[in-house]
Amino acid sequence: MSLTPPVFTLNQLNKLIKNEISSSFCEPVHFIAEINSFSVNRSGHAYLDLVEKSSDGDSIIAQLRATIWAGVFRTIKPYFESVTGEPLRAGIKIMACGNVSFHEVYGLSINIVSITPEYTIGEMALQRKRTIDQLNADGVFDMNKSLQLPMLVSKIAVISSSQAAGYGDFVKQLQNNPHGYRFFTYLFEASMQGDEAENTIILQLERIAKFAHLFDCIVLIRGGGSKADLSCFDKYNLCANLCQMPLPIITGIGHDRDESVADLVANTPLKTPTAVAQFIIDRANMCERLVDEKVAQIKTSINNFLNRKQADLERIQQKIFSNIRFNIQQHRNKLNYTVNAIAMKMNHKLQQSMLNVENINNKIELNNPANILRKGYSYTMHNGSIVLSASQLAEGDTITTVFSNGSANSTVTKTSQE
Repeated sequence: MSLTPPVFTLNQLNKLIKNEISSSFCEPVHFIAEINSFSVNRSGHAYLDLVEKSSDGDSIIAQLRATIWAGVFRTIKPYFESVTGEPLRAGIKIMACGNVSFHEVYGLSINIVSITPEYTIGEMALQRKRTIDQLNADGVFDMNKSLQLPMLVSKIAVISSSQAAGYGDFVKQLQNNPHGYRFFTYLFEASMQGDEAENTIILQLERIAKFAHLFDCIVLIRGGGSKADLSCFDKYNLCANLCQMPLPIITGIGHDRDESVADLVANTPLKTPTAVAQFIIDRANMCERLVDEKVAQIKTSINNFLNRKQADLERIQQKIFSNIRFNIQQHRNKLNYTVNAIAMKMNHKLQQSMLNVENINNKIELNNPANILRKGYSYTMHNGSIVLSASQLAEGDTITTVFSNGSANSTVTKTSQE
């Protein structure tokens, strides 16, 4: 004869389960889980959805609801935040202690009474180490650092949120720099915290890569926040994209005490957005000083060159003047020699001419009728003309005989011719 199995109502079944669980978990249990969702209601109670994921992180293999009652949460919250530097939130792993309970209406849950923040810190550090090790294994860790950042950074692709105070501080400091430099910035809007941060930043990195030729660098800024807010900058996918960008990346995503994996792989890691702005301004100022120094060097080189050429020109000028003076002196000497030679020849000719004139004068003087007459000679004139021949006279003509000291008139009585 078969026995009929008992049939329970759902309420009876749940009470049975409740009693079994209560007897099995009479003491608080310690467990490790990842917070999948987290919320706090008006009463101050915290509600968590806890999960365990597969080793590849792609699927959930266990899930359980949890609560932290307001009185306990007021103690756990500040202690956890003071130790870890971040609030309880979705996406982090915790080690906690709690009471397992089963409610007929709300089902299985665990009421958390304490959390060990040191475990969360270790888990975050472990995740960070995994990211760094994987980037090194991929051979991309130092790729962005190997890029040459231009000396003058003037065209800047900015990844940030337009609502972030850090972005506003960055733009304000660049625009109001004391040197009057002008920079071109273009904002690629992205969520800088929360679950969407990693994917939106990667999306903007892909957009920038298409227009890399238009920019000198990428600036990734957000400006502080808790470690939880900055956790996306330790994620492998984001950091792998940063490593392989074709433009140098400058980061300014945290406070002085924060250093993310994104900072480690960036070309130039800086602490804050204002530090990034000041770095760019200082770099431009350095360029200006270098240009001024180069201009001064060029001016000095030009002046030295001109001075050398001026000295060479003066030497050439002096040489030319010296040659001109020498040539002039040579021509002057030649001219003087020629003039002297001509003068000597002229003097010689003049003396010869003077001798000739003197000889002619002597001859003239010798042939002077007065001198001839003084030697006893005379000449005869008839009718005012010298008589050169007897045929010019006739008997009875009156003639005048001229002597050196006078004259005498006579009458021709007879003429004869030979």
